[in-house]
Amino acid sequence: RDTAGQERFHTITTSYYRGAMGIMLVYDITNGKTFDNISKWLRNIDEHANEDVEKMILGNKCDMDDKRQVSKDRGDSIAREHSIPFLETSAKANINVEQAFMDLAQAILNKVSALLLC
Repeated sequence: RDTAGQERFHTITTSYYRGAMGIMLVYDITNGKTFDNISKWLRNIDEHANEDVEKMILGNKCDMDDKRQVSKDRGDSIAREHSIPFLETSAKANINVEQAFMDLAQAILNKVSALLLC
């Protein structure tokens, strides 16, 4: 479910976190405020999700580089800081969207497979 970082969805999203196996944090590269919320959402996930939930950070709208407010380096930096995979995507131009879902699904599958082998 896309809650677009809206505060009124805070209590709804915390209930979605419980039992989640994967979470994509998506910000808009043309809107710095959405990037600034990533740290808040990461803290929220740490508080409410399973500690082994797979996470991924996506900078969306990479097709709009002329309106970019958030550098790719900033996205990559926060992802590395939290040891989370990072991709820039464009839903409109279909850039890295399938890759993002495949990468997250593969990470979840790897984790589940490892648990089943124990």
